[in-house]
Amino acid sequence: MAFSMNKSQNQATSATSADVAEFGKNKFELEQFLLRNLNNALNINDESSYLNSFDIKVASNDSGVFYVPNLPVSYSLSKKLYFDIFAIFAGILYPYKTLLPQNNAYFVPYDTRNPNMARAFFFPWLDGVPTRLKISNLQTFIKEKVSEKHIPIMENNVGIDMTKVVHIAISGSSGQGKTHFVQYLIYCLKSITNQIICIDPKMSDIYLLAKELNLEVFSPTKGSNLNSFISECNALLAKVITILYQRQEILLTKPDTQFERIYIVIDELLALVQGSSKQAREAFSQLLGTIALLGRQTNISLILLSQRFDATAFGGNTAVREQINCIFILGEINANSCQFLLPNINVDNIVVPSGIGTGIVKFTDNEHRTHIMPLLTPTYTIRKEKIHEEIL
Repeated sequence: MAFSMNKSQNQATSATSADVAEFGKNKFELEQFLLRNLNNALNINDESSYLNSFDIKVASNDSGVFYVPNLPVSYSLSKKLYFDIFAIFAGILYPYKTLLPQNNAYFVPYDTRNPNMARAFFFPWLDGVPTRLKISNLQTFIKEKVSEKHIPIMENNVGIDMTKVVHIAISGSSGQGKTHFVQYLIYCLKSITNQIICIDPKMSDIYLLAKELNLEVFSPTKGSNLNSFISECNALLAKVITILYQRQEILLTKPDTQFERIYIVIDELLALVQGSSKQAREAFSQLLGTIALLGRQTNISLILLSQRFDATAFGGNTAVREQINCIFILGEINANSCQFLLPNINVDNIVVPSGIGTGIVKFTDNEHRTHIMPLLTPTYTIRKEKIHEEIL
């Protein structure tokens, strides 16, 4: 179970934010604090910093901390050791720093002039704890703050660069803020492009928002069943793939061509696939897989939502998962909720806030080293406008 941060802890933290900032910025105090705790908690054959077995150094740019073993030592520099140290650091650094979990042991060169200290474990962090972005007027905020290169997600300039993030998956059980968050993304994307196609099997919130914003939207018609609807979705995806191939042909002769990005938002992906026939499901899987694989070069992106993801959600085509480079998981964070989208990640020691619209986010692109961080999705208010609804 991941750590939780409750409301009273939030309030206590804000009351002492000056002290938190001062301690977190004093590198020597921070190093000594970490050393004392490692000496007490880390089991490495009775070795310690007192015996000069290792040292702790904060990075000069305060981007993280180095664990520097002083060879020879009686323990192995293994993945297990890395995550044992991470587990100790994650809790004791709160609320001064937020550690960013890694897929594997993160080795970096250290003092290469000395073979005994030529390597180190590195633990990247962020200052303080993640803070929710509270937007009083969404329209004004989007005009002033949103661009394709930066859609704000949290305070302290945490956001996503849509020129680098290709495909997005958003997972969360009902009532965890998943729809509210994707609506925020759609509002932001609408300020960048009109090339947004929405698929909403429930004909609910995403459908209504798409109609309000005059976006192309597909939902079941009156009297249709799920098989006929997924067949319509397959026809839509086939048209998108035709555009994809046309763009590929252009790139063969004009490789520097920049295409306007097309976003395909699919709500309740697992429910859509599970209720369809095998033939329709397999066709959907193949079409989705083609877009996932070739979308990067042709500027076509998927935004996939589901209460949970598993192999069935992609029609058995797990290759789609490998192409997703931004993952949001809302709600309870544990091995079960993360096992498909984050199969090789230990989420036990991530300090996750509690409440609606909280969870974790994973970035995998050439701007971020692959890492996970706690997530608090934005809250926002908009001017209420009448939404034209079709009577079916």
